[in-house]
Amino acid sequence: MEQLQTTNPSYSLINKDSMLQLASELSKLIKEKGLSSNIQGKQFVNVEGWQFAGASLGLMPIITLTQDLSNETAIKYMATCEVRNITTGQLVATGIALCSNAEKTKRYFDEYAILSMAQTRAIGKAYRNLLAWLMKAAGFEATPAEEMDFAKEEAKKPEGTAKIIELEVEEVAEVDRVDLIKQITDCTKNKELVDIYYGYKQYIDGDKALLMLLKSKKESFTSKTKK
Repeated sequence: MEQLQTTNPSYSLINKDSMLQLASELSKLIKEKGLSSNIQGKQFVNVEGWQFAGASLGLMPIITLTQDLSNETAIKYMATCEVRNITTGQLVATGIALCSNAEKTKRYFDEYAILSMAQTRAIGKAYRNLLAWLMKAAGFEATPAEEMDFAKEEAKKPEGTAKIIELEVEEVAEVDRVDLIKQITDCTKNKELVDIYYGYKQYIDGDKALLMLLKSKKESFTSKTKK
């Protein structure tokens, strides 16, 4: 029986100089390939960027469990991911994540998309538990982009003066709705839709018509792929 052949990882997790070199390469590749999303002025790496970092270290993600937690009011899935050394099979990190259409940004998602996002988040979470410091060294935030919805919900609300300042900033910011619709309509790939959504998240979440337009555009990409 033919065995799977593997090569030695490009970098070593226990070698400081090797990891600094990888951080430099990550920074360059993620920016060149657009593997991060701008969320509130900060760069959060998409799961593909985390997978590249893991592959460079010989670390492979494996979804080991998915659970249907749906009820009468919501579609909800939980996924578990293990990150293992591709050469030795040793378990080095685990990530568990949820996704539900009860989330504001997922209210129009189909069941398969909810399940898929739960798995995507679990992969990012597993890598984050091991390599968060590496992404910070590369100049990015330590939280995967797909996990940001949870991060915002769990974050403590600002109090006192800080809250007032935040509200003042929101009032000053203006959005050209016509231009935003044109941007969505002109998108040629799903990554562009994701960047637009997170760039105008608060505005779009409050506009049902824009949410429907985003969903329709996303579905058009899906149908083209199936053809």
